[in-house]
Amino acid sequence: MTETSRHYRIGEFAQLSGVSTKTLRFYDEIGLLHPAGVDPRTRYRHYLPKQLNDLATILSLRDLGVSLAEIRHALGRSESKGDRRRMLEQMRQSVKNSIQDAERTLRSIDAALEELNGPKVSVAVTVKRRPATWIASIRAVVDHYVELSSFEQELRNALPEHSIGSLRGVLWHRCADSGVIEGEPFLELKHNVPRRSIYDVQQLPSATLACGYCEPDDDAAENVYRTLKRWMEVRGYRLAGPKREIDLGNLLEIQFPLQSS
Repeated sequence: MTETSRHYRIGEFAQLSGVSTKTLRFYDEIGLLHPAGVDPRTRYRHYLPKQLNDLATILSLRDLGVSLAEIRHALGRSESKGDRRRMLEQMRQSVKNSIQDAERTLRSIDAALEELNGPKVSVAVTVKRRPATWIASIRAVVDHYVELSSFEQELRNALPEHSIGSLRGVLWHRCADSGVIEGEPFLELKHNVPRRSIYDVQQLPSATLACGYCEPDDDAAENVYRTLKRWMEVRGYRLAGPKREIDLGNLLEIQFPLQSS
């Protein structure tokens, strides 16, 4: 019997190929592997021996994670060896990215477990996007953190009361561990204000922020700063600007602007 005359009914082809007849019918329906012919009287499908190799190609690509739609597209345009290489290289990069994402998640879980096992109170870190905001601010270098409160009061006294919004806080440019304390108390602006030398008017840029909350005392704040720093290191982020400390009355929100490494 010649190659062109030899053929298999669907059950025989399924047994030879190691897939079910249901799979073969499905591949036919989606245009991935049509039978070589269909008997017009019995409607039996039949396949040629060379289609075993076609099916093997489909199954090997599927096992590598290539979608059936991508396989159909590739096979439908008589792909070359170069086309196959490009597709597999794309799959390889996708898998590498997935592994990197999984490794970052694993490091995050390990860090959270480590924090729970430590002596400090656990800090929940959340990520949010904040829009740009107009602010008035005074930037100053001081010897002690508490000294900045007088600059905030000076700022409040210099601004028309009706122009001040609800957001208030400090931008930290340098902290004590760097040898210099440089902060910038700010108040949100609801309206335009006269330009004066005592303060700067600027737009606090929009940012993606890693945030943590605590009571407004030094030990609690230090714990949040340490946690946010560790959180960024584990996930491969860098600071995208000064740290933000938002005064919420009896609660402090500490924000780290994020930039991917």
